[in-house]
Amino acid sequence: MLAPFENVTLDELVVRDMTNEDLSDVLRIEQIAHVSPWGRLSFDEALTRNEELANAHPCRILMARGEIIGYHILSLVLDELHILNVVCAPKAQGMGLGHRLMQDIVDIAEQREMKKVFLEVRISNHIAQSLYQKWGFKQIAIRKQYYRPSLPGDKREDALLYLLQMNN
Repeated sequence: MLAPFENVTLDELVVRDMTNEDLSDVLRIEQIAHVSPWGRLSFDEALTRNEELANAHPCRILMARGEIIGYHILSLVLDELHILNVVCAPKAQGMGLGHRLMQDIVDIAEQREMKKVFLEVRISNHIAQSLYQKWGFKQIAIRKQYYRPSLPGDKREDALLYLLQMNN
């Protein structure tokens, strides 16, 4: 059970590398936060790729009050960073904590001298779109039928492709 995070302060937020020991908590959040959640194998592969490719796939978690409340999975190729997965636990959403994850992502992009940051977001996910736009992301395309249906019988959902040009 997540602790109440209404009054969490920036001093209480910690972002660190994800480990295999974190996966149970991460998977629990993933299952309740997404309509098409990643499975354990996807997280295992991301962690393995990160180790094998010298930190080319950063996997990071956001903690508050000793609990994991968010995470992101990235892929770095040449001078481009692709956000594969970014999540705040539903009980911690709406409190600005997603901005801490975005700050970590932008910090990584700057440290690694990335020129561009890409991500896809469900066309129906207006809250995430608003967050990305606040960080300067611009919609550059639509990926038709990119996401699996939310419910059986539904159609596949389009994704908006966003780009953030870095100022390196």
